[in-house]
Amino acid sequence: MPTWAKAPDFADQPRTLARVREATATDREDYLRSGLCLIQCGRCGIRVLAKKNSPQHTSIQWTTDGTRQCAALATRAAGEVVESCPDLQASIDSAARDGRLAMPREPGDTNGNRRAG
Repeated sequence: MPTWAKAPDFADQPRTLARVREATATDREDYLRSGLCLIQCGRCGIRVLAKKNSPQHTSIQWTTDGTRQCAALATRAAGEVVESCPDLQASIDSAARDGRLAMPREPGDTNGNRRAG
């Protein structure tokens, strides 16, 4: 029966290791920071960082204060999971339509080519 090995560490291949580390740093920047835009909710005024990865996929980074002040999140019962606030989502969608929040040029575009929504 085959066993799964963890990814190679490339310790004996310094050039490959450097390329892997560089690519990892680039991916981390793209997925966690690149394209984030400050968006204010039109209802309660909280601010989040948001990024449109596609018309259907939105990444949102909430602040602790934002989760406490958001009307939709503040009224949830203890342990209740609320995916997001519909008012905030409407503000994000509006920003994408108005061009204040960039989106990839084509669905599935992973080359960092972004366009206004």
